[in-house]
Amino acid sequence: MKFPWSHTTIVDMIKNDHKLEEKCNHVTADIAAGKLDMAKFVEELGPALTHTEADVRAKGTTLLSHVLHDLPSDSLNAEQVKLLCVFYGDRTLDHNIVTPAVLDGVEALSRMTNFPSTCAVPLLQSLFKRIPCQSQKKAERTLYFRTITQVSERCQVELKEWGSDFLYGVIGAIESERDPRNLLYLFEHMPTFIRAFPMYHLAEEMFETFACYFPIDFHPNPNDPNDITRSMLAERLADCLCATSELAVFAVPLLLEKMESSLLVAKLDSLALLVRCLSLLEVRQVAEHYGELWNALKLELLLPGVKEADKELLDAGLTAVRELSRHASADEPSAKLLLDQILVSLMASLTDASSKQFETSLRVVLSCASASEFCALYVADKLLPMLLAQLNPDSYIEIRIENRLIDSLQRIMAACAKWCCVGKLDPSLVGQVQKLFVQILQQTGSDGSEQTRSALRAVSCAPEMISSENRYVVYSKLVLLMLVPDSPQADAVEECLSSLAIRYSEEVKTLVLSKLMSHDFATAEQALVRRIFKSFGKLIVCHGYTYKMVDFLMAKIFAQPVDERLAIVAMDTLTDAVELGGWNELAKGELYVQYKLIDRFVEYANDDLGSEYLHSMAHLMTAVVKRLPVEEQKELILKRLPPLKLQQRADLYLASGLLGYLDESVPLVDHFENLVTDLTQLALTTDDERVRGVCHRLLCSLFNRMPDDEHHRGVLKRLLTLLRGELKKHNHQAVLVLSWIGKGLISRGHAEAGEIVDDIAELLDHPTLGHVATLAFEILTVEFPQLHLALVRNLFKQKLFVWVMKKLEAKIEQYAGTHLKALAFVFKATPHVVLRMNLAKVGPVLLRCLAQDDDRTVVEAMTIVLRFTREQDPFVKDHLQTLIPALLKLIVRQSSMNVRIEALECLLCICQYPTFLLLPFKVNVLSELQKPLDDRKRLVRNAAVAARLQWFMVGSEQPKPDK
Repeated sequence: MKFPWSHTTIVDMIKNDHKLEEKCNHVTADIAAGKLDMAKFVEELGPALTHTEADVRAKGTTLLSHVLHDLPSDSLNAEQVKLLCVFYGDRTLDHNIVTPAVLDGVEALSRMTNFPSTCAVPLLQSLFKRIPCQSQKKAERTLYFRTITQVSERCQVELKEWGSDFLYGVIGAIESERDPRNLLYLFEHMPTFIRAFPMYHLAEEMFETFACYFPIDFHPNPNDPNDITRSMLAERLADCLCATSELAVFAVPLLLEKMESSLLVAKLDSLALLVRCLSLLEVRQVAEHYGELWNALKLELLLPGVKEADKELLDAGLTAVRELSRHASADEPSAKLLLDQILVSLMASLTDASSKQFETSLRVVLSCASASEFCALYVADKLLPMLLAQLNPDSYIEIRIENRLIDSLQRIMAACAKWCCVGKLDPSLVGQVQKLFVQILQQTGSDGSEQTRSALRAVSCAPEMISSENRYVVYSKLVLLMLVPDSPQADAVEECLSSLAIRYSEEVKTLVLSKLMSHDFATAEQALVRRIFKSFGKLIVCHGYTYKMVDFLMAKIFAQPVDERLAIVAMDTLTDAVELGGWNELAKGELYVQYKLIDRFVEYANDDLGSEYLHSMAHLMTAVVKRLPVEEQKELILKRLPPLKLQQRADLYLASGLLGYLDESVPLVDHFENLVTDLTQLALTTDDERVRGVCHRLLCSLFNRMPDDEHHRGVLKRLLTLLRGELKKHNHQAVLVLSWIGKGLISRGHAEAGEIVDDIAELLDHPTLGHVATLAFEILTVEFPQLHLALVRNLFKQKLFVWVMKKLEAKIEQYAGTHLKALAFVFKATPHVVLRMNLAKVGPVLLRCLAQDDDRTVVEAMTIVLRFTREQDPFVKDHLQTLIPALLKLIVRQSSMNVRIEALECLLCICQYPTFLLLPFKVNVLSELQKPLDDRKRLVRNAAVAARLQWFMVGSEQPKPDK
């Protein structure tokens, strides 16, 4: 292809045509396609590139760089790239007006696939010597940094041979950079660079290049579209400071210096840097700083008021202590040196449990103990005698101090148990500790409840410390505590029982479980029964306890005569074990196969059983059936579903258990019509609210998974015809049945769902069914946790919104309260982004909802309005003259505290709007806000104070003086 401009016209074009780059886009495409040679293009640009005027050369170079930038990275061969590298290297000597174009072109060349490695050194030499990076503007510095990183990633061999001069150039380029985006780019790429190239004698200088930014002090512009945060920069900077062990060795003196700062972020960043650099340093490199490090940490951890003033700093300090101890554990003499320094400085506090610093000092040494086995043993050997000595004084000891000491002993034993090293402690110390805990458990009465809790937790974390003869004392205490109603140590007792059950299974079975199981639960309080059965449920999944626990619970479920109160708790316990325990084998292998749970329920269930029993039975069946393989579900349905007569209450609950969470692939074609017909008839005629609920959920699930064929559509149409006939009879139950069927169809996106929504919407005007129709819309939109919908289509909530708005939007001025309440339910379920897109239609409805007498309607609408108010949506700004008066009426609405609070919060958010919009309302709002200041509810008064204060400040801002 011939170049589009001649030698004589190219200069004029560059001087006079401001859209030259756009006209050159086809040149880029032709070079990429091989129709135009790059060398020819450069030759034709020659008059511009060598022109006597610097601005012409700059424009010519910019044109060339623009083409290179737009070319695909594999468009040029090595020779072409080399030629251009030489050209741009020479251009680094040109006038500084040409420099931006040169840097753009060099960066484009560095991305080329065929960039020759032999060009790396000459090209970077030209940049380092002739173009000072920090003299350029931000955009050019970005190109400079990208060139360095891209070339260094691809040409490591040649740049390593260049040696320290290359590192000098890089350091000179990046030092003193201030732009946050450039810094983020450097912080992200320089760790890889530092690890790739030997630092020679420049390691400290490279470290100082980044150390000058530590700690990061950056406050992002809230209007900046690029989300750069201080924490992001701080984390990336730490990566650079700890990129290698060569650099990390300088991090300790740096962080020690910054720890002296009064800034919280400086202290937190320093502690985080300490933790980061430890993994790169040898113990000896850190050991020489132990004294300084501990003195710095001690100032943050032990100064009065620090832990109350800043929990984050305290937690960071404790983390640093733990990691420092863990690092030192690699060399036991060094660990001993560190721990001795810490323990000696804390000795005064640890030997006086009444000291204000006792708890903080204890947390410090426990952090050390959690670092390693060596640290745990060392701390325990030093600390246990101190604490035991304080528990045996000659004088009286306060119960508060005694509780604190016993709790401290328990925490130390827990630290040792974490490293499984209780057996390595001094046996005499362990004997004294376990004797103390056993004595506490032998106490009677509630005086020592806190001590009992500590003793139970100690036994729980380290059961091996209790000797065999003393374990019988523990078992006896566990039985007693388990049988205490409303025991304050219930959680500690359960934890202790579980721990002992795992380690001493036979003893626990004989001495604890047998006694508990033989207890007369028939007369026990329901809360106590639930707590003990819950403990049994936790043991079901433990090896060796499954059959014993299941046998006990099954005996309660199928007792003759049955105690329904106990049977219900037993079924709920098994249900939790199946669902929360996550053990599918319990459902399939044990309950279904071994115990034949489903078969026994089918044989046992009858209408004489209470609804609560049948309800829990259905839940347990559902939990088991849900975890069966599809083939077994098919066999179960084939065997057990046909004989069921849904008009009988027990059979209905059995059907609920079988069908509740059935896999969608299990066919119900042979049963579908009979099922939905029977369920509909039962739902329309029964007076039992719980039975109706079961029918509704089953209908919803069945129609959700209904095959979409002619036969099943016919079943649906016949059923809808029946329900419409009932609607003409003013049957309220027909509306609810219709809504549940519609819910199942809507969630799967069925075509008939829109017709059902129309039917329900038409009922909103009905004089007797209108109220039920609003509840139907709530059913259509609310999610029910125990409802299984096998088929859920994406965006079905948006579809429901479209259906409802299409049906009702034409009569917006005629809406009655029922219409508005129904729309409020639909809006609540609709994604916020959809509401925002349709706010021109939705907004007026929401404003009308706020004027309704029904609190539920107002609450749902108020929640949505509040979201839009916080976002300062233009619709809200344009309708303040309607919204603010409505809110002023709601802040004194006595029928609902939530309405008053949300209205006040909305008024508070409106204060953030431009002053000129608010000033016309200020006087009236301040007057009305006086009323809720005397509200009988404290939360309302607090919200009123906050709102009135902000409205009082509207318009009081001082104008900025003219400069």
